[in-house]
Amino acid sequence: MTINVNSSSKSNLQSHYGPSTSELILVLWVFTLFCEEIRQIRANKVHSLYKKIKVYLSIFWNKLDTLAIILFILGCILRFLPINQCFCFARIVLAIDLCIWYIRTLDIFSAIKRLGPKLVMIGEMIHDLKFFMLMLIVFILAFGVPAYSLLDGIEKHSWHMPRYIINFAYWQIFGELQEIDQIEKNYELSGYVMFFLLVAYMTVANILLINLLIAMFSNTFDRLHSDTNCIWKFQQYSLVCYELKRPLLPPPLIIISHIWRIIIYMFSHIIKIKWFYMKYIEEKNQAKKIKINKILTKQIEEIEDALGHEIYFFSLKNNQEQIDSNEERIYSPQEISSNKIKTLENQIQIIQNQVLTIVNF
Repeated sequence: MTINVNSSSKSNLQSHYGPSTSELILVLWVFTLFCEEIRQIRANKVHSLYKKIKVYLSIFWNKLDTLAIILFILGCILRFLPINQCFCFARIVLAIDLCIWYIRTLDIFSAIKRLGPKLVMIGEMIHDLKFFMLMLIVFILAFGVPAYSLLDGIEKHSWHMPRYIINFAYWQIFGELQEIDQIEKNYELSGYVMFFLLVAYMTVANILLINLLIAMFSNTFDRLHSDTNCIWKFQQYSLVCYELKRPLLPPPLIIISHIWRIIIYMFSHIIKIKWFYMKYIEEKNQAKKIKINKILTKQIEEIEDALGHEIYFFSLKNNQEQIDSNEERIYSPQEISSNKIKTLENQIQIIQNQVLTIVNF
């Protein structure tokens, strides 16, 4: 495997030379992010390291950060090895890593009221898509393998064969009927079998499964759309709490905050200077206070939501019962006239009270 010199220069990666200035800046930048992730793991208020990592990885965005940093480190190691194949693998790894970094920027949209709840909807839809893909893979294999054997006959085994089978069956769903001419011109028994397989597959996959997926997405959207305001408030609150616990400076200047924290820790625990120890206790108590407030606020909001829903449904129930009772009861003409007289008397009494009030004034 050889490397094109022009492609290497375009990508600003040098396979047999030292790192460029932009690469060094990028490595420093990611190193500051790595230090911040280590600080977040260490800041978790649990005792064992395993539980700290478990709590840290319970957040989806932290999983993306971890994966992106690991891939970047792997790509850098492969990039600096003086082997052409390793350089090609490094470009592949760094390309995938760049894709993850772009996806990671979606977290910024959680601060926007119109886009924040949409991220939750996308996450729920991806959860629905996982189960849908399991069913789709079964139908793809059920059609792709027989279709490949009938079209191409006996061929020598190759590791590229699964790719061809999936490629042939998957794109049929989206109307890419590349092999339709070959099927139409085949009037043998295998051609007729292939024709009926294609009809059945397109009916199930293109009509049934795709519409099932759309219905699942619509159900998820309708279920979450009614609570968009509540979802955005939780996102806004979580974002504020998250930013309060982070250092003030953004990457790569965040390394200054990390150095300052290390200095505070060293001077408070090793040299034992009182002022630094007070600063260390102040930062520690501040983080703990934020965490306690977050838990209490979440509990209060859950109680308020539960009480609000209970009062709302109780009011609806009473109104419905009152409407039903009024509809079930049939008033006589005497009762109707009596009710009208009582209404008039009440109005007259109100007018008299208003007149007396004016006279007294």
